[in-house]
Amino acid sequence: AYRAFKIATAQEHLRWELYPVPHEKGRASYGGSRLEEPDWWTKKEEKSLIGELKVMIPEILFLKAVWEHNRRLWTGSFPFHFALYALIVAELGAALGGIINLSGGSVAANAAGFGGFLYSAVFWIFLFACGLGVAGAIRLFFLRAVDSDLRAYNSASHFFNIILIGVIYLSGFIGVLTDGDFIANMFGFWASLLTFSSFPEFSTPMYWHIWSLLIFMLYLPFTHMTHFFAKYFTYHKVRWDDRHFEPDSKSYRKILDQLKNPVAWAAPHIKGDGKKNWLEVVAEQNREEAK
Repeated sequence: AYRAFKIATAQEHLRWELYPVPHEKGRASYGGSRLEEPDWWTKKEEKSLIGELKVMIPEILFLKAVWEHNRRLWTGSFPFHFALYALIVAELGAALGGIINLSGGSVAANAAGFGGFLYSAVFWIFLFACGLGVAGAIRLFFLRAVDSDLRAYNSASHFFNIILIGVIYLSGFIGVLTDGDFIANMFGFWASLLTFSSFPEFSTPMYWHIWSLLIFMLYLPFTHMTHFFAKYFTYHKVRWDDRHFEPDSKSYRKILDQLKNPVAWAAPHIKGDGKKNWLEVVAEQNREEAK
């Protein structure tokens, strides 16, 4: 939450202003924009949430850009990521089961009605998630290790991340196959969290699963894996931000403040000495062009 807050309150991003923008109602399909219309700044913007969702959902769920640009990487990256989504769904189901059990209901393998359905759903989704995740982790680790195109971009953290998340998947996969009480203990684990009570006795795979998951959650905010929420800012504040900055608006004032920052770029055409700000640099260039 803190990392997201810091990004959200940072300086204004440098906008791409490339078209089409998916939320352009009636124009994105052919690559147009409202800039086509005379006096466009005087007219009300018409945005389409459907247009954005048609781009966001395939990208989030199926990693569409990876599929289009690096098909080999997709064969590992997609199962690795999709398994995480499925695991979150299973954990939410386990939390719901824990709440139902705390309230006097019954979520168990032999329960009737919704309780039995929820147990089965959590079992199969969890098994699917962990099995798919193990396959994705192995594939990604292998690609990182042997693919010459990826090797140049590797770091120790990439392999550590794959191994850590792989342990989450592997411990869950082994646990659900070898421990008949694994899913029931997941409900008990969530119930104990919600009531701040002591945990029941767990099997070794369950302990590995819980501890690796908790370590991952503690470690996550300090890594590049925060892209799962940072992508929102990349798309909505950089790629798709086509707002018209009204004078005296908050964004307009922020940009004016940023123009007062000193410029220390080494590029000869910028002539930044670390003392002049952006306004002074531009004014100086305009004077030279006028001469």
